[in-house]
Amino acid sequence: MVDQLHVSDRIFQHVLLKQLKPTFSYVMNKNCYHLHGPTGVKYASERIKKVLEEEKPEYVIRADIKSFYKSIPHFKLIQDVKKHYDDHRLLTMLEEIITNPIDTPYGYKNPVRGVALRGPLSQFFSGLYLKPLDDALSKMKITYLRYQDDLLILCHTKRQLNRCWRKMLDILNERRLSLSHKKTRKGRVCRGFHFLGVYYSPTQPESNTTVIPVNGAVIAPTQADQNLCNGGGKMTFPHQQVALRMIPHARTLRKAREQVKSMVTDGASPRHIRKYLARWIQWWNETVDDWSKMKLVQWFCRACFDITPAAYAAGLLLRQIRESRTAGDGYVHCDSVFSFLRVAAIIAP
Repeated sequence: MVDQLHVSDRIFQHVLLKQLKPTFSYVMNKNCYHLHGPTGVKYASERIKKVLEEEKPEYVIRADIKSFYKSIPHFKLIQDVKKHYDDHRLLTMLEEIITNPIDTPYGYKNPVRGVALRGPLSQFFSGLYLKPLDDALSKMKITYLRYQDDLLILCHTKRQLNRCWRKMLDILNERRLSLSHKKTRKGRVCRGFHFLGVYYSPTQPESNTTVIPVNGAVIAPTQADQNLCNGGGKMTFPHQQVALRMIPHARTLRKAREQVKSMVTDGASPRHIRKYLARWIQWWNETVDDWSKMKLVQWFCRACFDITPAAYAAGLLLRQIRESRTAGDGYVHCDSVFSFLRVAAIIAP
């Protein structure tokens, strides 16, 4: 929903949100991680990693709601607010915020659906409107997570997968919402999936052999098994499982790369660009414990097709290497692109 809130409205909504936050633990579902703010990405990734390592689910549903904030009907959202809150002044303020007209170049418009996409109260409206879906799926013996309009469901059996899928579609239909088919998929965990900018994929064995899923677990065959199979025998897999690894999703790297390119095009100072890139790396380093700053810079450099954003990242990469050498710590050697990164760092502003 594209609309611009006046600065006075944003200040008022921030104050109102601060008063509403103490009620979240009694009203909102605990699986709504966007209620924690940006820190919710860290909490969600930690929980997913723990579930994958300990419970080892076999199936996954990664769903995205199509035009979520634009599709919320005002009358149903107001009904949800009245269902959980009974303060008359609060209800009046929230109803006026929900039905606030939009100022367009052609005059005022009073739509019957849609709330502000980036308003201070958008996280509150999101958690409240999809509460029926959160409560229904949280009661099932599965792992369920939601961050605004992004849903993740981890199941152990295909029967659970189908039941969750039908339940989700029924509730979304009742809520007058629909799924985005381009961003929604369901299948086996061993094939990999992404959620909140993190891609969870099976690791490839060092022998470069085929990774074969058996009962939902990812198993790497040994050389003896390969020889037995090549000789016409039956292959068995009684050996160690291959864990899932966490890497940045391609869209995550692309957004950062495009942001650096747009800053260069707009004439931002080199110091400002390096500061943005350093903050981006620092945020992901604190969000995912398995990612070091050096790994993040290397992933970013490999995703750059333009010399300009790679140059800024290469400067940070070489700085990390120099700091690790000065501290006497071990560091990861760059691969075949290391020479390119040195050249890029030299021509960086």
